[in-house]
Amino acid sequence: MDPDPSDIPGGRISEDSRIDLLLIKALDGGKADIRYKVDGGRELDIVLVDLSPSDTDLTLRIDLSGDGRASVKVAAVCTGKHTKVFSVDVRHNGGGSWSRTAMAGINQDDGVLRFLGTSYIANGAHGSDTRQDGRITNLSPRSDSEVSPALLINDDDVKASHGAALGAYDPAAIYYMMSRGLTEEQSKRLITVGSLLPIVDSFADKGLSERAKEIMGGIGL
Repeated sequence: MDPDPSDIPGGRISEDSRIDLLLIKALDGGKADIRYKVDGGRELDIVLVDLSPSDTDLTLRIDLSGDGRASVKVAAVCTGKHTKVFSVDVRHNGGGSWSRTAMAGINQDDGVLRFLGTSYIANGAHGSDTRQDGRITNLSPRSDSEVSPALLINDDDVKASHGAALGAYDPAAIYYMMSRGLTEEQSKRLITVGSLLPIVDSFADKGLSERAKEIMGGIGL
């Protein structure tokens, strides 16, 4: 869905649920705090793409009961001098729970882009499995970006990992693409768009995917 930004849902997940969010205008007050509780045996999938030309301060917290499952994907583009902060916290409260968090961003100009996340596994949540990944590409030396995943683990019989990548274009990747016949500009655009497309294309509503791509093209991506 493409909701009014002031009406982002939250609540208890008692059946498998899929939520698609495409933000193209400012959040009400610039902020949102979304909380979900996922029952055991249920799964929550969230895809959030923020292409709004505005500040964003969004916190998402998911509590997993029993063997509940959650997948969160976030893609964001920060332009101008805006500040965008995304905090995704997943709490594993029951044994056999599972979560995956993936965040990809582009910081184009003088803006601030932050990807923050915490995966918490409670004592007794045996067999839980969590993974966080975050990547931001800076298109300007003035871009201020941060990728900061954290793991808080209170049980031994679990799987927990994270990955973070932050920086400008990889010169080796640019060189390789140019050696295949692309211009430098084409190579950079392919890398930039390519980092976001896996998340944009994961919308269940393919109309939202196409709309997001049109907006990305309009802002030079």
